[in-house]
Amino acid sequence: MTEYPTATLSIKGGSKKGFKNTVQVRDVPSIIIDEPERLGGTNEGANPLEYFLASLSACTSIMIAYAAKEMGFQYRNVTYAAEGTLDPRGFKGVEGVQTYFKTISLDIEVETEETEASFQQLKETVEKRCPLYNLAKDAGVEIETHWGKKESTPQ
Repeated sequence: MTEYPTATLSIKGGSKKGFKNTVQVRDVPSIIIDEPERLGGTNEGANPLEYFLASLSACTSIMIAYAAKEMGFQYRNVTYAAEGTLDPRGFKGVEGVQTYFKTISLDIEVETEETEASFQQLKETVEKRCPLYNLAKDAGVEIETHWGKKESTPQ
């Protein structure tokens, strides 16, 4: 069996009493993870599931950059929006209710002059290789992606 190198990612963080967490990643500014006031937090940061949607969206965008470079696919911008639905009874402890997203809708728009065939190849490559997309998909989350191609505007 062939051994391949692995990558290890790490964070440090904690919370004082309550929901507000301060998390340090590498040498970049700390991030705050919190809950909205209506759920008992201080509303000083996104909650973990909102960060997951943000991470999924950004991961998709980063995978677009990797795949585009490999394919010679030219584009100007990527924009995205994501929405997830869940049954909050799960994280409140109700037996048999899933604790994470049931569905995620991810809208991606790529500004490009590339052909439709190249655009579809980019989409397929990204969805095949995006770690967070596949993590959610393998967990049984229904992910609906909407990819749009916007014609580039001259600068």
